[in-house]
Amino acid sequence: MAPVIPLGAIEFSPAEVAMILAILTVGAIALALPATLTLAWVGYRRGTQRPGWNALWYWLAGTALSVGTTAIVAGQGLGWWAVPIGWIPTGLLAAALNPRWTPRAS
Repeated sequence: MAPVIPLGAIEFSPAEVAMILAILTVGAIALALPATLTLAWVGYRRGTQRPGWNALWYWLAGTALSVGTTAIVAGQGLGWWAVPIGWIPTGLLAAALNPRWTPRAS
């Protein structure tokens, strides 16, 4: 067996740290899409004058809620289970804000 050479602490340059953070951020946003797109659809349906902008704001809020919840749950040591657990608050918010369908008078 070959001897192991201790390398010491791994040091990253600021550019490498920025790249790692960017990859983690994009990955977290992609993993949150099932819940955040649902909330964006609710925002679009609730929008009266500018439904597209309303959907964007709902999506941003849902992304913050879902990614934040996932990060907190991941810190508890639940591994990949943190991702679907992170969808729960955003999904509940979408269900609570979903506008009710009302039939139109003819």
